[in-house]
Amino acid sequence: MPQQTYKTARRRFRRTNMILMAAYVVAILGGSYYLKTLEVEPRWLQITIAFATAVPLVLYLISMLRYFSETDEYTRAIHLKAFAYGAVFTVSLVFIIGALQMFDVIENFEIFWLGVLFFFAYGVSSMVLGGKDFT
Repeated sequence: MPQQTYKTARRRFRRTNMILMAAYVVAILGGSYYLKTLEVEPRWLQITIAFATAVPLVLYLISMLRYFSETDEYTRAIHLKAFAYGAVFTVSLVFIIGALQMFDVIENFEIFWLGVLFFFAYGVSSMVLGGKDFT
């Protein structure tokens, strides 16, 4: 495999993510609009649209890891540590929320928001670990 420059890797990362986010937006907006036009929403169609909205997000996470592996050691270490801290934060919340639900302290929680919290925790962690000079 030819050596990738940081600039090339960053350009590919941005292009890939623009495509993935466009697919996500089309799937979530188009899918929800289409389902609203039906009198009865078939279960198989709901499942298909749900997967169509989730797959671009999963591929986004994979593209993040690929990008990290193509950067220099310092940048890679910052991103991977921040990714790990974001994951620890998110999984900790899963355990806490699960325990609270198990003992009927709280009602059901919309689990989708944990993904949003992961990206928030990752972003904060990367800023803290990288300092103000890290972009």
